[in-house]
Amino acid sequence: MDPRRCSVYEVVLNPASIHLLTSIVEAYEGVGTVTTVDRRLALVHISTAPGCEDVVRAVVEAERLRLGIRSVRETNRFAP
Repeated sequence: MDPRRCSVYEVVLNPASIHLLTSIVEAYEGVGTVTTVDRRLALVHISTAPGCEDVVRAVVEAERLRLGIRSVRETNRFAP
């Protein structure tokens, strides 16, 4: 995934749910990757390929309660 072309979402969630979020995102092959920024704060970045932003937003919204997601923010979007 070319970082100059991906969108990045900053997500704060329940620390115990980081692995599950990673597994869910990775199950949608080619949609995105999850990077833990701060394990203690349970802050992760989801980098998503161009055109896959709607999928990532839908997954995050659908799993909000189960994963204890407290905050979602698009941090940047790189032009193709």
